[in-house]
Amino acid sequence: MLFSEIKGQEEAVRKLRSAIDNNKLPHALLITGPEATGGLALAHAAAQYIICQHRHDGEPCGQCPECKQVAKLGHPDLHWVYPIVNKSTGSGKEASVSEDFLSVWREAFLANPYITQPEWTKSIASDENKQLKIFVSEAAAIVRTLSTKPYESDYRILILWLPERMNEDAANKLLKIIEEPYEKTFFLLVSHDPEKIIGTILSRVQRLQLAPFDLKGNFVQPGLQMPDEEDRTFFFEKFCAMMRLSYARKLYDMKAWSEEMAALGRERQKNYLQYAQVLIRENYIMNLHDPELNYMNEEETAFSSKFSRFVNARNVEGIMKVLETAELDITQNVNAKMVFFDLSLKFIMLLKAGNQA
Repeated sequence: MLFSEIKGQEEAVRKLRSAIDNNKLPHALLITGPEATGGLALAHAAAQYIICQHRHDGEPCGQCPECKQVAKLGHPDLHWVYPIVNKSTGSGKEASVSEDFLSVWREAFLANPYITQPEWTKSIASDENKQLKIFVSEAAAIVRTLSTKPYESDYRILILWLPERMNEDAANKLLKIIEEPYEKTFFLLVSHDPEKIIGTILSRVQRLQLAPFDLKGNFVQPGLQMPDEEDRTFFFEKFCAMMRLSYARKLYDMKAWSEEMAALGRERQKNYLQYAQVLIRENYIMNLHDPELNYMNEEETAFSSKFSRFVNARNVEGIMKVLETAELDITQNVNAKMVFFDLSLKFIMLLKAGNQA
């Protein structure tokens, strides 16, 4: 991946490229930012830039064998760690490690470098409510892997996605190798919720903060943030229902809608709220009369041609904030009926604010 392919993170790219060019890249770097802002993609681009044998003009060449291997997630000196489910059964057996899911990860990441936690969960877990983890067995595997000499490159790079999913035992096992790494070994950690990272790890890394989601700026490809077609259709119907009921102030029907949403699994509830944030962004852009930045399907476009006038500078930040808060509440197991009913109530005033002349 090239740095130029990462949209909306020009400052983070500049800082990271400069650190690499001037041999000042910290051995343990924590890249933080909300989902879909490009943390994983940036880590991947940095790894390719470091390993490339013929980098030029601030980019990896993209043509050398090393670049091609990194691009396909096949370079032996680039290692990936991500939260997983445990496939091991029976006593005395170690928990699963990322390597057990490498082929699935490779397919998922190459299809979408901006992959979200729910999308990854859906790829490897039959239960969408399953909480993926980084187990202590993973930490032991990391230590073993990095204790060997590089195979082809002068460098070894470990990209660790979602260190907040690592339990205390796993974190403690990694402390020494992060604090005193092997020569030319880099840890690139990518987190969406850094405050949940074990403090002993957090204190040993330098942080690179990504730019916040910018409604007026460059976007990552919006299609990458949409759910699959089946869920997209279902979520669109629920989104339209919420907006129409809130606009009409039909409290009884809003309550029934909230109960329907509460009956969904927790991960699907979060997916809906993320979809709603994407669709609000699309409506805001449509209201700015900039169709080249819209990526809605035919049904969404037809609805938004009338609805988008309600999403504007007067209320868009408030809308995004209540949707993000609702998503956080669902993540923290707040009563879903209360979350969705409260959300629909708040939209009464938000839509009214957007409809003011």
